[in-house]
Amino acid sequence: MKFTHCMIDLETMGTAPNAPVVAIGAVYFDPNTGEQGETFDAAIDVEDALRYGRVSGSTLKWWLGQGDAARQKVVRGRHPAQLVFEKFHEFCRKHGDDIHPWGNGSSFDISILEYAFGRILEKQAPWKFWNVRDCRTIKELADGVVSFTGKLEGVAHTALDDAKHQANWVSVYWQGLRRLTPIKTEVGTPTTASDDLLDI
Repeated sequence: MKFTHCMIDLETMGTAPNAPVVAIGAVYFDPNTGEQGETFDAAIDVEDALRYGRVSGSTLKWWLGQGDAARQKVVRGRHPAQLVFEKFHEFCRKHGDDIHPWGNGSSFDISILEYAFGRILEKQAPWKFWNVRDCRTIKELADGVVSFTGKLEGVAHTALDDAKHQANWVSVYWQGLRRLTPIKTEVGTPTTASDDLLDI
C-alpha cells in the first residue's frame, strides 16, 4: 500500500530551529483508516548531534527530570548525524515525492528538521512546504466533536512510540471531522467584517 502521510517525532536538546536532534521516529499512516505502515527509528550520537545545533539549558534540565527509560533512549545513539539524516531523507521518499509530514506543533519537529537537512546534508527537506500538517491544529478543531481515549504504548518521550501514538489520535480526529456535515451558506449572502478589526 502506498502511504502519503508520515507522522514524525523528534527528541532534541532544545526547542529552537537549531536544536540538536538526538533521535528521529516516524511512521507512515493512512488517517482515513488508521492503518500504519513502515517505521523509522534512529538515535544519533549525542556528541555528534551537538556539532550541528545549540543546546538549551531548560531542555537539558527537562530531560534530567524524566524517567530512566526515556533518558536512556535519548543517550542510546551511536550513529553520526549525517548517516541518520541521509537514511531518513531516503525514508521520506519511499512512497514518492508527495509526502505529507505531520509534526506535533506547527513550528517544532518540521522546522527543526528543515533546518537540520540544510545544515547537516546541505539538502532541501524531502517534502513540499505546502504539504506540512500539524497535530495540534487538528486536535483543537476536533475538541468537543470527537474524543480519543487510547493510551500510549511504549515509553513516553521516545520518538517512535510518540509518533505511533500521535498517528493514532490524529487518525481518530481526522475521521471524526470528515464525517461532519459541511456548514452551508446561501449563495450570494454577503459577509461582513467584525467591527473591532483594524482597517489596515
